[in-house]
Amino acid sequence: MLPRKNRIPKEDFPSPQERGSRVFSPLFSGVIYKNDGLTRVAVVVSKKTAKTAVVRNRIRRRFYSALAHFLKDTDKGSLMVFYPKKEAETAPFPVLKSEIETIIRKNLSKA
Repeated sequence: MLPRKNRIPKEDFPSPQERGSRVFSPLFSGVIYKNDGLTRVAVVVSKKTAKTAVVRNRIRRRFYSALAHFLKDTDKGSLMVFYPKKEAETAPFPVLKSEIETIIRKNLSKA
C-alpha cells in the first residue's frame, strides 16, 4: 500500500473539467495532472472492469506496488489517476511494472 501522503484524498481528486495529459497503454489508461506539491496517485477500478470487490482490490494493490518504486524517484509534483483495463488482472507483474514505468518516464520528461 502507498503511504497516505502519496494517495489522492477525495477532496483533492481532480474534477473532469481539469485538463491533464492523457496516457494510454494496453493494460490501463490514465490522466496525469501537473501539481506544485507532492506526487500523488489514485487507481480507479470500475465494476465494468472487475465484477467482484476481491478482484478490484487485487488489481488496485498490484498497481500500487508497481507505482511505489517510481514515487521515490520522482521529484516533480503531479497527480496521476490510473484506470486499469480487464487485461491488467491477468498480466504478469513485470509487464505491468514496465508499462507503468515507460508511461511515467515519458510524461515526466515532457514536463
